[in-house]
Amino acid sequence: DAFLLAWKPNQMKLTEQADGALRSYIKSIIEISRSESLKTWARNPSMQRRIPGFRVKMGYGLHFGWAVEACIGSKRKVEASYLSPHVNMAARLESATKAFGVSRTLQPNL
Repeated sequence: DAFLLAWKPNQMKLTEQADGALRSYIKSIIEISRSESLKTWARNPSMQRRIPGFRVKMGYGLHFGWAVEACIGSKRKVEASYLSPHVNMAARLESATKAFGVSRTLQPNL
């Protein structure tokens, strides 16, 4: 339902980091809209039978802040994750796209 994009900006200025995140967000929108493989998949007859009128849609919640990178799991399965209130806010912003029927929500001061 959602995926997280995270950047490790090193020694960049704060404004450069925010601008880079915004540029990456815009590039992802462009690439998804241009993807012929996604268009072909969405037009697949079996997909259209199951979900008439289906098309690929993405909701974006863009937020900027720090996070702790961590491995979470068990002996059988380990996943990389990012933990912080900022990650939670990005997830809430993405969820809000569904509630408001929009494709993107952004942090006000970004």
